[in-house]
Amino acid sequence: MKTPWWGVGAVLTASLVLAGCGSSAGKTTANAGFSGTVTIGYENAPDPESVAIAQKDFQKELKVPVRMEYFESGPAALTALASGKLDFMTTLGNPPTAAAIARGVPLQVIWAMERYTTGEGLVVKKSSGIHSLKQLEGKTVALVKGSTSPFELETALKLHHLPVSGVTELNMSPTEMVAAWKTNQIQAAYVWVPFVTEMQQDGGQMLMFDQTVYHQAPIFNLAVVNSHWAQAHPTLVEDFIRAEQDGVTFFQQHPSAAYRDMGQINGISAAAAHSQTVGFSFTTLAQQVTESRLGSGAGVASSLVTKSLSSAAEWLYQSGQISSVPANMSQYVDPRYAEAVLKAEHK
Repeated sequence: MKTPWWGVGAVLTASLVLAGCGSSAGKTTANAGFSGTVTIGYENAPDPESVAIAQKDFQKELKVPVRMEYFESGPAALTALASGKLDFMTTLGNPPTAAAIARGVPLQVIWAMERYTTGEGLVVKKSSGIHSLKQLEGKTVALVKGSTSPFELETALKLHHLPVSGVTELNMSPTEMVAAWKTNQIQAAYVWVPFVTEMQQDGGQMLMFDQTVYHQAPIFNLAVVNSHWAQAHPTLVEDFIRAEQDGVTFFQQHPSAAYRDMGQINGISAAAAHSQTVGFSFTTLAQQVTESRLGSGAGVASSLVTKSLSSAAEWLYQSGQISSVPANMSQYVDPRYAEAVLKAEHK
């Protein structure tokens, strides 16, 4: 889910899949002048957004043609966002989002989808003899370079006063990791659900989760919008927020049906979706504007999402992945659309 992004010049991958199209019969007055198609990129995750996709809430709320595009690759998604081919991108982790900001991609974080608790972590084979972080020294860990995984792993190693250079990081896609795990080519991997779950069930044990380094490196799945597009179409951004909240509301009110929807969109069973949601802390509309998420007004600067982006940017800089740390990360966190929707709901 939380994928890497190495540069605006990256080529769109061939794995782009059309995941859902549709439009509602009419348009709202506010959106009546919009004549194009809104393109929303997403990645797999067992979360309320999957419910919104299954329920076609984005089409219902925006009331204009909407195209949902599935991405496995963060580079492709953020390249599309930068070029204007993608209006929204969701399910982005804070390191790739921070990297995109540092490299000038015009984006605003408008919705904190979920915070990871046990939804991502370090899994090792029970037969590997690795039972602690210290025993990783001299070993190889498969992970997705540029994603949240090396950020979390390296943070944990430093917290335990272990040399980061003592662990070899092997760059692999999540699907490659699972295949390599099953053929005993790798003994350890840092990745997210559903991939980490599959490896855990196939002779693996968890050594740590994102929750282990929560205070130093909080991890979110974030929804962003192309800032130029948002400036031209603010009501459509608000409608996007409403669709996200529709998914959360349905999940809260009809959990069993929601798990079926999550399973449908993510290609897993409803039971698997249920078990995987345990690793996330989901966010309601009202929570978006609190300090634990986007914040509000002057509080945006000290919000947890801003902190997560800042800490990710510092790590990216120290590891040589970006040339400088953005001076004011809070300017890329924009709760105004959520605030507008929240205000309208309370009229």
